[in-house]
Amino acid sequence: MRVITTIIALLLAVTNINAQKNMKENIDFNVWPKGELNTAYAKYFIGNSYLAPLDAENGGPVNVTFEPRCRNNWHIHHKSVQVLVCVAGCGWYVEEGKEPVVLRPGVVVAIPAEAKHWHGAAKDSWMQHVTYMTKVEEGASNEWLEPVTDEEYDKLPASNAMLSVADPEYMQRFDAFAYGEVVEQVKTKLDDHTRYICYLATLLGCQGIDEYRELLPEALAKGVTPVEVKEIVYQATAYLGMGRVRPFLSATNEILSARGIALPLASQQTTTMENRREAGTKAQVGCFGDSMHDFWKSGPEDSRHINKWLADNCFGDYYTRTGLDLKMRELITFCFLAAQGGCEPQLKGHIAGNYHVGNDKDLLIAVISSNLPFIGYPRTLNALSCIRSVEAGK
Repeated sequence: MRVITTIIALLLAVTNINAQKNMKENIDFNVWPKGELNTAYAKYFIGNSYLAPLDAENGGPVNVTFEPRCRNNWHIHHKSVQVLVCVAGCGWYVEEGKEPVVLRPGVVVAIPAEAKHWHGAAKDSWMQHVTYMTKVEEGASNEWLEPVTDEEYDKLPASNAMLSVADPEYMQRFDAFAYGEVVEQVKTKLDDHTRYICYLATLLGCQGIDEYRELLPEALAKGVTPVEVKEIVYQATAYLGMGRVRPFLSATNEILSARGIALPLASQQTTTMENRREAGTKAQVGCFGDSMHDFWKSGPEDSRHINKWLADNCFGDYYTRTGLDLKMRELITFCFLAAQGGCEPQLKGHIAGNYHVGNDKDLLIAVISSNLPFIGYPRTLNALSCIRSVEAGK
C-alpha cells in the first residue's frame, strides 16, 4: 500500500504540472508511457488501447492509454474498488444511472464495487489514466458486459469536451448550431467526408489551430484519409505561407504518429523540377481554361516571375500531386481564401475556377454555410458576396 500511495502522490504532482500541456491529443508519451498494444483484452474494447505497467513486479498501478473514441465495454468489478487517475488528455467515466464524468488531468474516480460502468477517451482526444484496485475482498472478480454502442457514445460531447465542463451553456448552443442546425441545412449538398475536408481547410485559413486539433481525429473517423489531410496542409502553403502552415503541419504529424500511422506517407508527387512548370500550366488550364496557357510569361517585366511561380510552384508543386483531384483542390482553396479574409479578388477568381471544374454555386454556398461557425458571419457574408458578384459577371 505504501508503494501505491507514493506512486499516486507522484501522479498527482506531475499531472498538475502537465495538465494544460496534455489537455488535447498531443500527449507526450515521454511523460506517461504509452506501453504496448492491449491485445489481451482487445475483445472488450472498441478501438485501440495500450498498457504500461508502472510497478509490474509488485502488481502495482497500470497506465492505460486510449486512442480517440476508444472505450471499454460496460463492466462490473465485484468485491473490489477500481481507482482511476487521469494523467493526460480527455475522456469519460460513465456509471449506469449517473451523469458522465469528464476525465481530465488530475481527476480521480473511485468506482464502487458492483457499479456497472465504462471509461474511455473523448471522440477528439487521446486519454491516459492510471488505474489500480483497492478494497479487494475474497472472491473479487471482473465481469465484462455488452459493448458501448456508437449511439450511446455519440450522445457525449464531441469536440471541446473540456469546454463543456467550464462553459456548458455556451458549448451546448455552439454544438447544437454547428453540428445540428448547420449540418441539417447543408446535408443534401455536402456529404460528411467533404464537410470535414472543408472544416480542416477552413481552420487552416482562419488559423484555428486548437479547433483543428480537436476536429482532425473526428475527420479521420469520418473517412478523411491521412493522405488527404497531408495534401490539404501542403497546398495551404501556397495560400497562407509556411509561417502560418507550420503549426498545422506539426500538429498533423503529432496526431497521425500518435495513431500509429507511419510517416512519411507514400509520395504523391508526380512532377520533377524540370517539368513542374509545364505540368503546373496544364493544371491551371484545367482549373481556369485555355487562357492560362501563356499566363506564366505574362505581366509587367518586374513582377513576371510571380506569374511563373504561380505556374511552377503553386500549381506545379501542389495541384499536380495525387491524393486530391482538381475539384477538391479548388474547393479547399476556396476555403483557404474565404476563411482568411482580405483576399476577395483571388476568391472571385477561384470561385470561377470552382465552376470550371464542376463545383457549382449551390455547393459553394453549402460550404460557406457549413464553415460559418468557425469563421463567423463577416467572412461568410464576404464570401457570399463574392459568389453573387461572379454570378452577376462582375
